[in-house]
Amino acid sequence: MIGRLMIDDFLLPMTPYTSLEALLHDAFWAEEGEPAELALIDQLLREHPGPSLEIGCGSGRLLLPLLQKGHHVEGLELSAEMLAMCRQAAAGLALDPVLHEGDMTVFAPGKTYASLLLPAFTLQLASDPAAALLHFKSLLDPGGLIYLSVFIPMAELHRELPEGEWYDDHRTTLPDGRAASVETRHRLDRKARILTREHRYRLHQPDGTLEAEHESTQTLRWFTARQLRGLLAKTGFEPLHAVADFDPELPVDDEAQIITVVARR
Repeated sequence: MIGRLMIDDFLLPMTPYTSLEALLHDAFWAEEGEPAELALIDQLLREHPGPSLEIGCGSGRLLLPLLQKGHHVEGLELSAEMLAMCRQAAAGLALDPVLHEGDMTVFAPGKTYASLLLPAFTLQLASDPAAALLHFKSLLDPGGLIYLSVFIPMAELHRELPEGEWYDDHRTTLPDGRAASVETRHRLDRKARILTREHRYRLHQPDGTLEAEHESTQTLRWFTARQLRGLLAKTGFEPLHAVADFDPELPVDDEAQIITVVARR
């Protein structure tokens, strides 16, 4: 039997990862090796110690290594299934993370943090990034830091990927021999700077039989470096430094596809 979950309303600002999407999300990320942001966040937390919150922690791809390095980091995640995967992975590492299930735009823990971490382009999932940043400000201690990364969809903007057509995005083989794949179709609103991606996840048994299928839609907003600086200033943050493409030696310029910023409340 084929398990199928359709999410048709592409205007939803945020939707949690569920079922097959949660499982394959991690499988595809695993092919990338050690997360590129891990070293940047590790350095930040060493230079600015204290309780931290990773927003959009998922299955713990960054959170768990940070805990292993001795940092005091809690996790916030919208998807209950991703949190279950995080707890399972943490148990295998003898870790007991503090995890919260909730929407990042309204999360109210009743305390503040020395730093907030928004890696993996999490801010771009917010339907109103300015309102989200104002809320994040309320979660920070005075003088607290926010770390965030955003990307500009260059391949889509430059039409290197066909708009409105399905294309292969990722393929991998799971340890048990099953084949996993995801196809993606996108559309751009260049004026509003909104990228909408539809994803079609499939899982095949070793003999080629389709075991499960899942479709979802993700809406992201993107910013230029100048717009991001303005957004941070407007919401009460002072940008301290920025790097391009996760490389501490690369300054941000018009060619940067990924922008990582640290700002102070």
